Amino acid sequence: MIIKFVMRDRNLDIYRGGIMIYITCVCHLMWWEGVKVGIFERGWVSGIFFAMVTVFYLVGASYSLSSKKTYWEYVKGKVKRIAIPYWKYTLCCLPVVLYIYWKHGYRISLEDVVSYVLFNPPLENRIFDHIWFISPYILISLCLPFCVWFIHRYKPPFILWGVALVLSQLFKSHYPDLLQTVIIYCFFTIWGLYYTKKLGWQNVVCVAVAISYVIYAFGIEKRPFDLQANKFPPNLLFLAYGLTIMGIGGTYMKKGLVFLYDKFRIVRYYIDIYSKDGYEIYLVHAYSTLLLGGLKRTLGLDQIIAEHLFLQLIYVVVGFLFLLNVNIYVLRLYNYVWSFIDRILSRL
Repeated sequence: MIIKFVMRDRNLDIYRGGIMIYITCVCHLMWWEGVKVGIFERGWVSGIFFAMVTVFYLVGASYSLSSKKTYWEYVKGKVKRIAIPYWKYTLCCLPVVLYIYWKHGYRISLEDVVSYVLFNPPLENRIFDHIWFISPYILISLCLPFCVWFIHRYKPPFILWGVALVLSQLFKSHYPDLLQTVIIYCFFTIWGLYYTKKLGWQNVVCVAVAISYVIYAFGIEKRPFDLQANKFPPNLLFLAYGLTIMGIGGTYMKKGLVFLYDKFRIVRYYIDIYSKDGYEIYLVHAYSTLLLGGLKRTLGLDQIIAEHLFLQLIYVVVGFLFLLNVNIYVLRLYNYVWSFIDRILSRL
């Protein structure tokens, strides 16, 4: 199979950098060092969790503009860009993992080792809480060339993918959570494959149906507003919420981000870094949040911040700026460690 697209869209790089900043400096600040330590209420904070659906949309959009290559070359590229950085990250985390196992009296089994290698660390710890997306990402990526081939050959209207997704949910109790995650995020990835196409009324219909379902779920069924509870695995409500946010605000968010990028050099500086090194920053940024949390707890700030709205607002701004910069320095330290290891190995 040959991939036949040779194009480049500058805006996709801007969106990619922006969403990586949003995930690592906002979402995980608000959740890991916000909700989980009692600073913020769980419900309303969960409303910020539309980032990963955006990431998978960008995966599809980027792929639709990708350069010509064979399927095998494409797979090798994914291993190089996704799997190898993950394996390097787990090796750097090995001392922490061994300490945690030793502290709790656990034994590392062969099954544990296989799980680590196959992107599913059994250890429940901050350093691996964000790894969940790699398995569905790889599975979806492996299917993308076939999806593109199908779209080019049969030219299905985009809305048919939405119908197929809804029908798949009738049988979701019969397949594992991982497959459910792949199905939901694959829909957003396929949406991205139509990035250069004018979907018009199809977008309107999909977003209108999504909005209607969100209103029904929260307004009529009176389901609690907790998107996190609908995220693992993602269900129709999580999908509808993501479609609603992207459908209503996506255009404005994209235009606003590009405007800021073009207008302010400091914005360009950070977005360019997070666009270029976003995946590696995503892998190591857990240590930045651990550092932030350690500083707060040493100073006894969590409870103080939780009791004052003004301090919460200040905390969001300061925490954002802290992570925005420390993520970069943690990555530099991480890369230095690996360059040191490489030099040692080269001399053996």
